[in-house]
Amino acid sequence: MTEPNPEIPNTEGEPLPERLAYTSPPALMTSVVLSIVLLSSAMFGWWAIGAEIREQITWFQAATLLFFVFVMIGIMLSIGYSRLWAADGVVTVRNGPILRRYPVDQIAGVRLRPGDAWSSLLIKSDGELKRKPMLAIQFLEGENGRRKLVDLRRWLKAQGATSEGYTAD
Repeated sequence: MTEPNPEIPNTEGEPLPERLAYTSPPALMTSVVLSIVLLSSAMFGWWAIGAEIREQITWFQAATLLFFVFVMIGIMLSIGYSRLWAADGVVTVRNGPILRRYPVDQIAGVRLRPGDAWSSLLIKSDGELKRKPMLAIQFLEGENGRRKLVDLRRWLKAQGATSEGYTAD
């Protein structure tokens, strides 16, 4: 009998939810704060160049600068709102603007090793395992992130996910 790992929360007695939905609060907070900093810096820069120079800028040039500021904010927020959904035998992962769906029978497990910034799904592909990142569960979340990981592993196991015949490096 192995000793329980004190770093992994024990959720064995808790009922298993039918659906899981996760997002990473540290990633969301970082993206919101950096978006505010970028917008504030752009507004300060516009004010700092002075009225004399602002008068020489055409509306097209100002619109182009504003467009790029909003594109950068959109990219940051889309990464901050990265999510994971697990329901009906499918795990859906959105990392930024990229959305991927993995049927449970393609999933061998979930990994978040010490030193990893975020977790990874282990996907069965051509006789080997491929690591696919999941920004919704991050190391910075600490206990909450480990609890998410344990619950996702329990959900995957209950749905029939197995790593039988595959070994992770």
